[in-house]
Amino acid sequence: MDSESIAVDVVVVGGGPAGVSACLELSRIVPGLKTVLFESENDLGGIPRSSYLPFGMRDLKRFYTGAQYARKLNEQVRRTRVEVHTRSTVFDLRPGEEQGRHCLYVVSPEGAQRYVCRFLVLATGCCEIPFAARLIPSGRPAGIFTGWQLQQMVRLFRLKPGKRAVVLGSEDAALSSLMTLREAGVSVAGMIEEDGECQTYPFLARTMSRCFRIPIYLEAVVKSILGSDRVEGVELMSPRGGTTHLECDTVIVTGQFRPISNLLDATPIARDPATSGPIVDMDLMTFVRDVFAAGNLLRGGDMHDLCALEGRIVAKSIQRRLDSRRLEEDRWVSLRAAPPIRFVVPQKIAPSRMQSRLFPFLSPGVAIQVAHTVRNVGLEAWSGSTKIWEKSYSRLIANHRITIPVSQFGWQGDGRDEEIELRLMPQRPSR
Repeated sequence: MDSESIAVDVVVVGGGPAGVSACLELSRIVPGLKTVLFESENDLGGIPRSSYLPFGMRDLKRFYTGAQYARKLNEQVRRTRVEVHTRSTVFDLRPGEEQGRHCLYVVSPEGAQRYVCRFLVLATGCCEIPFAARLIPSGRPAGIFTGWQLQQMVRLFRLKPGKRAVVLGSEDAALSSLMTLREAGVSVAGMIEEDGECQTYPFLARTMSRCFRIPIYLEAVVKSILGSDRVEGVELMSPRGGTTHLECDTVIVTGQFRPISNLLDATPIARDPATSGPIVDMDLMTFVRDVFAAGNLLRGGDMHDLCALEGRIVAKSIQRRLDSRRLEEDRWVSLRAAPPIRFVVPQKIAPSRMQSRLFPFLSPGVAIQVAHTVRNVGLEAWSGSTKIWEKSYSRLIANHRITIPVSQFGWQGDGRDEEIELRLMPQRPSR
């Protein structure tokens, strides 16, 4: 081993809810491990630091504001023996390079360093698709921000982005952006959604629209963003050919979260083409032994307390790997999602370890998201030509977690395929 390498037991990359929770659980159940946490920003906490959404119900058993939740996680991990490094960016991963151990290279204010570890936990989170990648006609004037940039600007740096804004998108992140704009004293000309329904809870969207007098434009496509030096307005086009002009000096593009997975480039860690994140099994281990992934690196945007619980799952999986007496050979079955289902996570499950959950929404488990809101559909699981499970839904909201009770699948009998496909089928509404 290189004499300049720093050897540790566990390296956790990412100081958001998943990464910090993995460290907290490891310090509780395997206190003797030497664990190091790397976070590229100045503070721990991730996206919740600047968010309006409530956090903590599932993992900390009470609601916190985003800032309170981030501070709580930071205080808890600082009281453990975990070695925390902020302003430290991991820029290169080489899984299994050092006699089966994992190497990573980190740059910080102290310089560049090489670490070697037995267990590697990736919890780098997600980000919104930037404006440049959304193919919206525009001269790229000043005044265009993502929802995350808006939250950082207003809540962390106390800056005002403009005077009058338009919000593109209608996911939960869009509603959070509306609250942030009101806090900053910015009026809102409207919220724009290309689909025929809001991509969040309808009652919540309608209530905010009425209370704040913000119009919601459904089935509206941005034809162009006007302005050269600064945004001057937005021109909308409906499927029926009509156009609408909204005057504004700020445009907030929200939602469409994707994993921050660039560290996986040029590594043997297999990715799911549907998510761009790593493929994992029920233990949240990737296709590389003793490399785990948790949180929104797996899928894009999801509730952060569930991401925290995934961090705990990783810690327990590491404990299980350390105790060789508890290791057992499982028969793994792959899960695959057919459009309009966006993805399923985890992608590999072991039928022998399926357990019924009384309140499945309180734990991560196996879950899917759909690409757009659908009504009156049946969700089905197929093993080859055999349907092994189905359930009817009156509505599935886009980009929201839908937990799949895999313990109810018809696993009995031999000859099942090694891959299960999840499908959505239209159903007639009940009378």
